[in-house]
Amino acid sequence: MHASIPPVSAPAASRHRYPDGWFALAYGRDVKPGALVVTRFMGEDVVLYRTASGLIRAVAPHCPHLGAHLGHGGVVRGEEIVCPFHHLAFAPDGTCVRAGQDGKPPAATLRHRQVREWNGLVLAWQDRAGAPPSWSLPDLDLDGYSRPRGACHTLNGNLQNPAENGVDVNHFSPVHGWSNPVLEPPQADGHRMTMRSTLVLLGQRLLLDITMHGLGCMAARMELPDLGLHARVVLFPTQIEPDRWTCREFVALRVERASAWPSPLRRALHEVLASAAYRWWFVPQFKRDLRIWHHRDYDARPTLMAGEMPIMTFRRWAAQFYPAPDGDAPDGQDGAGPAAVAYVDRAFAR
Repeated sequence: MHASIPPVSAPAASRHRYPDGWFALAYGRDVKPGALVVTRFMGEDVVLYRTASGLIRAVAPHCPHLGAHLGHGGVVRGEEIVCPFHHLAFAPDGTCVRAGQDGKPPAATLRHRQVREWNGLVLAWQDRAGAPPSWSLPDLDLDGYSRPRGACHTLNGNLQNPAENGVDVNHFSPVHGWSNPVLEPPQADGHRMTMRSTLVLLGQRLLLDITMHGLGCMAARMELPDLGLHARVVLFPTQIEPDRWTCREFVALRVERASAWPSPLRRALHEVLASAAYRWWFVPQFKRDLRIWHHRDYDARPTLMAGEMPIMTFRRWAAQFYPAPDGDAPDGQDGAGPAAVAYVDRAFAR
């Protein structure tokens, strides 16, 4: 399932810089053995493929020989991806191992990204200096939860929208109808940030515990303790163009009071409740956020209200994942970077 809101006009010159970290490129189920999948990632095509043994790879789109696009006419044969132009074959490590018509393979290497499969998602590592991964995502414990539901949405704007929502307690009531929000001070620890809040949903106390793993993975625990309901909601925002991004979701449910039930009965209950909750509660709630994010000018210099300083705490933390500002963007216009944070700090100092 892939939902896309119709695009609106975007600025001619981007004010956005691409962040480093782990980001979702696709659902693993969509990259079948022997198939090629072309996707956009941070302003360029990436070609995904799965070998006969199940190994997944994300490679540069163009053959290093004469530039043919591997995603348009290329094929996967066994463990190799083969160029459509001269049938050069590349091993999973990018080495050219064979040329067409029994020619000697050139000393060409196909550039590829570090990828891993994580709970059904294909994740790629991005580092502007080309460094290897410096951190990894923790295992996600879904023992006793329903089968995850999810979809992919394509929007205009900035991938930081979901994470910033986690500290923007003033939006919970007007957008979602949740009352009495109380946010603990966000805690930053390197590439991680935790956000904990309590709210009231339909008269029930709601506990919301969010951990950001870089800017590409937002893992939330939602709990209605008086009802014994637990949900895991994981969002994977990925910038695909300077002013366009995707958001993949991952939603699973568990009923604590059913933990002692026989396993088949418990699984059946979880599947029924998860399907209903996802369709009739999560999707309508999430659509409210999506529409606002899609039309929002995230990069605008904000005029904040009382109690909204956690937004700037988040933006300061997020700035570490971006390259330092340079002459490409006017001071203070990049809503993700250090210049914008400095501007808002000065505004609060007045």
